[in-house]
Amino acid sequence: MRSIWLCTIVILMSFSKEKTYTTMYYSSGKTKAEGWEMNGKMVDYWKFFHQNGNLSSEGHFNKGSKEGYWFYYDKQGHKAKEGHYLNNKPIDWWVYYYENSYENCIFQPDGKTRFCLTYENGSISKAKKYVNDVFLQQWLSIQSFKRDNPDFKF
Repeated sequence: MRSIWLCTIVILMSFSKEKTYTTMYYSSGKTKAEGWEMNGKMVDYWKFFHQNGNLSSEGHFNKGSKEGYWFYYDKQGHKAKEGHYLNNKPIDWWVYYYENSYENCIFQPDGKTRFCLTYENGSISKAKKYVNDVFLQQWLSIQSFKRDNPDFKF
């Protein structure tokens, strides 16, 4: 008679679903960033700070990727830009703030190229193109922009 052994192996694995609030520090001891983590990834709302203590940026993460609306600030605490992310890529409309003007920019699907309308004194003064935040081209009128980019729509 043969014996048949049945063996069952049970492996218990622990996956923490618990969120923890995390604070990161500069070597000076000042807060660098603070927000929520889960399973080692940034989730939900986070704030980042310049070394001088002023807010640098704030927004939401989804499993470690920037998602939703984000705000960025310069070292003096003035708003520098704001806009949407999806899967860590900027999408849709963003606003870039300057001392005497601002730009409304639309990101292209690559998340790197953006076309901007520059507003000065409440009126459009020019259009610009950037790739990876590097200025590439400028048009001094919407008509010249449309002539060079007939299929593009703001």
